[in-house]
Amino acid sequence: MTNCPRVLVRSALSRSGLPDLDYSLNPYIGCQHGCLYCYAREYTRHRDVVEKWGSLVLVKENLIELLNRETRKLKPGVVGISTITDPYQPAELTERLARESMRILLKRGFKVSIQTKSPLVLRDLDLLTSSREVVDVGFTIITADSSISSLLEPGAPHPAQRAEALHKISEAGLDVWLFYGPVIPGLNDGVESFREVVELASGCVKLVFLDKLRITPRVRESLSSAVDDFERIQSLVRNSVWWSRVVKLFSDVCARFGIKCIASIAEPTTQAGNLRDFHSE
Repeated sequence: MTNCPRVLVRSALSRSGLPDLDYSLNPYIGCQHGCLYCYAREYTRHRDVVEKWGSLVLVKENLIELLNRETRKLKPGVVGISTITDPYQPAELTERLARESMRILLKRGFKVSIQTKSPLVLRDLDLLTSSREVVDVGFTIITADSSISSLLEPGAPHPAQRAEALHKISEAGLDVWLFYGPVIPGLNDGVESFREVVELASGCVKLVFLDKLRITPRVRESLSSAVDDFERIQSLVRNSVWWSRVVKLFSDVCARFGIKCIASIAEPTTQAGNLRDFHSE
């Protein structure tokens, strides 16, 4: 994607409601990965981006100017990059907003926690390794099955590419982690599916986060037209017994690999409410 439209925003950093993060920073509005399960659409103010999710991305034109100003005033803390849209989606290749943002944050004494699906993060290893004691990188991998990944994450890099990048980042001396979410009944909630992903990341990851599918109207619309028996999926996601069973089985897999497993317990409405605080436009 080239020549992305630009937009002026009111702030660069937002207070985060997520555990272990003080602030969040999202360089872009919209995400070219176009994941069908992404509930961030529900809380994006730009309707044109919502309607063209996966194909329209807005660049925050004054982000760096604002960040320079804000980091001189705010108390240093941990900044999540990004909490809504992937910081290393294709636009970043030319815009370099994530890289410049991290340069400023690290210079001003902030810690940086990156979550992505893209090996493009490897481009910035020079910057990240220079501050490795205050940087961690997490990759979202929800399946090792390319047919499921291509269906649910049509614009995202292949899971094997993400795993390879994860290992390279770990070899560079950075702390890395894995985000297995969302867990979707019938698609990636089986032990074998989870074990395959953990095996991809084994040897470098010591921490795995689990998160279940959060169904919003936009997610319902996109998933119901792409997968079979969506009503069953919806019913199970709302069933606490199903989620407790998944967490127990997945935790047992993690234990065999010597990996710590942390599962979300927040209900969809709680987590979605936090998103309102993250989206700085």
